[in-house]
Parts: sequence; structure tokens; C-alpha cells
Amino acid sequence: MQYSDLFGKNTGILLLALACLAMFAPLAHAYQIKPYKDRIFKYRTPIAKEDNGDFQILPYDPKLDINKRDEMPVRKVKGYYVSSRPKRHERDLSVSGNGKQLTHFAVGKISGGSKMTVIFLHGRDGSRHLGFNDDKFGGNFNRVKNLMYRNSGLYISADFSDFEEEGRKDIEALVSHYRPKTTGKLVVACGSMGSFLCWRLMKTPASNQMIDGYVIMGGFPDPAFVKTGQVTVPAGQKPIYMAHGGIDYVYSWKDAKRFYDGLRSKAPGYPVRLVVFDGGKHGTPVRMIDWRVALNWIAAQP
Repeated sequence: MQYSDLFGKNTGILLLALACLAMFAPLAHAYQIKPYKDRIFKYRTPIAKEDNGDFQILPYDPKLDINKRDEMPVRKVKGYYVSSRPKRHERDLSVSGNGKQLTHFAVGKISGGSKMTVIFLHGRDGSRHLGFNDDKFGGNFNRVKNLMYRNSGLYISADFSDFEEEGRKDIEALVSHYRPKTTGKLVVACGSMGSFLCWRLMKTPASNQMIDGYVIMGGFPDPAFVKTGQVTVPAGQKPIYMAHGGIDYVYSWKDAKRFYDGLRSKAPGYPVRLVVFDGGKHGTPVRMIDWRVALNWIAAQP
């Protein structure tokens, strides 16, 4: 029996449709994080954007984003912004690596089968407790915990020795422990001075090959670039999502923008994004980054 016997004149159209479905089937099954409190955490309409939205300047207003959002400004978010659902599943863990015990908090698919793993690295004077603080930063750490927990992922906030080579070895060892437990992408997210570790990991082949993407919040651009003005293209085209405050007096967003422009110029098509919160200070990106947007963008990269 011929297909035309079954479908008549529409055979060609049907076969074309089936071919298209087959072509795009893998895309339809790509991991994407489902919405969670998007209405209150999503970005507002950009003030300006370039490069088809890869660079955006976003509005930020302390009256809305701190005073309206927090029960005690900066110190405690209103209950509406958080969910305690992951709380009873959080664990304070340590694994052996780099000749020591690597302490970290974790929630989600700890034993294996994680569809995405996110490891947060704190800045100066921080600890693993920072990335699991539900009350500070407008509840945004609580949101990423919920996003991972509710989407078969794993979220980790780690301790480490320093922001130099010993710290990099700590995180490489932690990544090597959780890489086999992750079926999807493994992302390292660095806040402030923690970004020094992101760049070290990116430039060390043994570390970088296990990591699928980087999120840098209020961080320092590649130190070698700031020193020399020369962009070194990271190996493996690992996506980089950067978020910065527009009046950050610790690390200037302009340095991040120069790196972003330089990377795009030297390696056209490199997966890099930069969002700048207009009027935001050093800690603003940790409060304001839309984790679902950032992580879904990384998940969508080849």
C-alpha cells in the first residue's frame, strides 16, 4: 500500500511535516527550567539593549526592589517571595578532595540524576551559608534553590580555601565529585570576588572541561584582560552570563562591557551575555539576576 492510498493529495504535505518534526525533536526535549515566581522575579522592560538582547541595561529602583520587597530592608525579605519547600531537604555535606574535606550545602538530586547542577561561589568574607540564605538579597537564593529542587536539579553553595590556585583546586575537586551525578549541564556561578575562581576554572583545562557554563555576578572581568587589554578566548565556547550594577564602585561595569565587546569581536558568535542594572550597586546582581533566564540560556547552548 502506498502512502498516497492513505492520505491522498496531502501526502507530500504530511511527509514534509513529519520530517520537520523529526528535525526539531531534540530541541523540543532540551532541558528547560519551568516557571517559578516569574512574575515577581522577572526582568522589567530593558532601558536599552544591543546585539539582539545579549547586552541589556535593565531598570533598578531601590524603592521597588528593596523597600517594597523586603520586610526589613536588605536584611529580611517578605515571606511572599520565598518558599520553604526545599528547606527540609537541604543537607550540610563534605566530600574528600584536594587533600581536605570540602564543605558545602546542597539541595536537590544529591545522589545522582541531576538534570542541571549549579554551584555557587561566594565573594570576600563569605561562606557556604551565604548561598543558602533565604532572607537576604530579596529571596533570590531561595528562588534558585526552588528552581533546582523543583526541576530535578541540584544546587550547591561551597566553601573553599581562597580565591587563588588552592581555591580553584578545591572547586575542581568538588566539580569532579558531582559531574558524574549530573546528566545535564553543570554551571558554576560566582559572586563578586568569587569571579576570580570562575576565570581560573575557565582557563584550566582539567577544570573547564567538566563545566558547561559560568554565571558572574558583580564580578571582576578576566584579570589578564584588565591588565593587558588582550582578550583570551576561553576554550570550549563555554557560555558566560554576566550581571553587573551600573554604579558598582568595587568593580566597574565598564570593564565588564569592554571584555564583552572584546570577546564578541575576537570570537564572533561566542555565547556571552551581559546585563547591567541601571543604578545598581555591587550586591545588586545577586538580588536582581533572573536565575531562570540565565540558567535556561545556558541550558539552550549547544
